[in-house]
Amino acid sequence: MDNDHQNDTGFDANNTVKALIAMETTPSYMEDTYNTISSIVSWIIVVNGTLGLIGNILTVVVYTKLGFSETIHMSYVALAISDFFCLLTLLYVRFCFTAEIKSIFLRYRMLLDETLFANFTGAWPNHGFTRTTALLTAWISLERCLCVLFPTRVKLMITPRVTKIVLTVIFTIGCCPVALAFIGIKTEMDFDPETNYTTLILRYSHGNQDLNPANRIAFVLYGALYPIASWLIVVVCAFFLITALKRSARWRSINTRSHIGKSTGSCAEKESRKIPSREARVTRTVVVIACAFIFFSLPISATVVIAFVYRDFSVKGYLHYPLLISVTFSFLFGGLNSSINIVVYTLTGSKFRSTLIELFKRNHS
Repeated sequence: MDNDHQNDTGFDANNTVKALIAMETTPSYMEDTYNTISSIVSWIIVVNGTLGLIGNILTVVVYTKLGFSETIHMSYVALAISDFFCLLTLLYVRFCFTAEIKSIFLRYRMLLDETLFANFTGAWPNHGFTRTTALLTAWISLERCLCVLFPTRVKLMITPRVTKIVLTVIFTIGCCPVALAFIGIKTEMDFDPETNYTTLILRYSHGNQDLNPANRIAFVLYGALYPIASWLIVVVCAFFLITALKRSARWRSINTRSHIGKSTGSCAEKESRKIPSREARVTRTVVVIACAFIFFSLPISATVVIAFVYRDFSVKGYLHYPLLISVTFSFLFGGLNSSINIVVYTLTGSKFRSTLIELFKRNHS
């Protein structure tokens, strides 16, 4: 294949395979380290992804049974759907680098560049759903902040209709820009008469150095705007919610102690119940989801910052194997973020936990 199409990759782990790099520029131990880490992480992704798919399906089923009288349930279901497709596309990308995909093409005497094939058919859709998950997490965090700030008016502000509109908009702006990345893609079939094999080539028609405006919009949205905006919103909201929970717990403790010893002790009990325990549980659930998102997004955030500062931390740079390792862990952490929520719901939500247990009991009976 020519050098032109080898430059046409996106901005994920699949864009940085060692076949695209001049191997003599880096020490061999870096390659060995990457290969070892990659093989281990790949299997973790497969196991976690499979369990995560099941977990997100169960999340949708349980919240559907609980009903959508609470708008937060709609948001949880939307998040589970987005997480499901995050994991599905991630597993597909992993499948693109297995011997099975090669054998399928070899049956038709075809060869392909697994990197480009995985990038265009799996990695870009994965970007779309990953950013949608980030935006949904930001919305859930913001919604809970509004509930804390305006407890008496939030039901009028965030109605089921408003929630449906917001979730639809998030999925639209999160997933639809993926189509922009496919504008200008060129498909070529390169037949080699000596081997009687045809090579399938997918690439941008002008190469990465001359992307069309639509491609650039997709790169900016998924590479900068969406991750930065969602991360900032989640961080600010998580800080606010944690502060609110601490203030509430401190107020309840002080208020209760001030009434200890009084014969009418019911006054303290009534005051302490002014903060509904159910609302506190929901807030804690959102805080855990937000903190998990912040933690699991750190690898990709650090990768983007380092790549921006150091030129050698790139596909063609001296530190391309450290980049590969960093992006590999970014994919792993992204998969963990998309599969952990059912654990959070089970531990923090009594209704979710009881409904989930009842669901399993019914299936076993």
